[in-house]
Amino acid sequence: MESNLQIYKNNVEANLKNIKKYKLDILNLQRKNEDLCKQNNEEIEILINKVINLEQEMKINLKGSGERKIETPAGWCGFRAMPDKWDYIDSDILTWCKNKNMPYYHTIEIIEKMKLKKAILEGKVKLVEVLGIQVTPQDPKFNYKLNAGGELL
Repeated sequence: MESNLQIYKNNVEANLKNIKKYKLDILNLQRKNEDLCKQNNEEIEILINKVINLEQEMKINLKGSGERKIETPAGWCGFRAMPDKWDYIDSDILTWCKNKNMPYYHTIEIIEKMKLKKAILEGKVKLVEVLGIQVTPQDPKFNYKLNAGGELL
């Protein structure tokens, strides 16, 4: 008579074998899908390039017209005014603000949580003495590994 543990082991082994089979089936279908889609992907790439070329041609035509927008029964193309791009060098601005006593910066206080956690775990600080920390035990995470071939996906 099999023990309960052996029954569980047999079920787990059967599940792992089925998972391995399904992952192999998935890989085979993915390869088949790649072959089936290859021709369509090549055609899509050709069409994308045609669209890019036509967009460039429209841009040249619009620049040549001297207009900001050209409207036709099929649609329109135009140049949209864009805001100026601002690049900031924070360290230089911070120095300037401090030297000129300008109000365009502030100081941020940050809790060094990992250092505090380490001090608690090492017993340097008692958890019950620290306000604002709640420790919640976590359930163990389930995982598995397939032997002889490892992870397939």
